[in-house]
Amino acid sequence: MGLKLFVDDTRPQPKGFECVTNYADAILYFELFHDFDFVSLDYHLGEEHTGLDILKWMKENGKHPSHINIHSNHIEGMKLMRKYAEQNFPESTVTMNTLYK
Repeated sequence: MGLKLFVDDTRPQPKGFECVTNYADAILYFELFHDFDFVSLDYHLGEEHTGLDILKWMKENGKHPSHINIHSNHIEGMKLMRKYAEQNFPESTVTMNTLYK
């Protein structure tokens, strides 16, 4: 498996991932590393941007990881992200995990 990105502002950073805590750094990592095979996104990032905004940026910029994981305890945000990911990344596996802080 190739590069993996984990985006979350409060949870511990898992080993084996490039880890960032906000929207701007996530976009920077996409620009630096180009493509990730696995992307795990939290919905609420403690700022004006959300994980859904990252998904929208990915779509607009042609970033299509083979696996998108949505990890959050924000149920409505997870639903929005799953719907968007399934509609806009049909070739990606989309999974969801509730990770409590």
